Amino acid sequence: MLARTVSVNDRIRAKPPATDEGRWWPGTVEVVTFDDHEQRYAVQVAPEDSDDTVTVRVSEAVYDLFTGRLDADDPVDERVWVK
Repeated sequence: MLARTVSVNDRIRAKPPATDEGRWWPGTVEVVTFDDHEQRYAVQVAPEDSDDTVTVRVSEAVYDLFTGRLDADDPVDERVWVK
C-alpha cells in the first residue's frame, strides 16, 4: 500500500492535547523544511496508526512556539500530535 501525503495548516502540538484528545493523532516528525518563497515551515509527520504522511505547514512564529515546547533541540524523530 502506498502512503499518501495530507497537507494541513497550523495543526501541530509538541505536548499531548488536554482537550479534544480524539481529534489529535500522535506521530513522529520525519522531515522539516523551510520554504523561502512562502516563508513557512513544512513539518512532515508519520502518524502512529496510519501509512499516510501528514505535512503541517506553519508560520515561523508557530514553528518557534512548537519547537520551544519540545524537550529536544531538533524536532526530527520527536513524538508530536497533529490534527
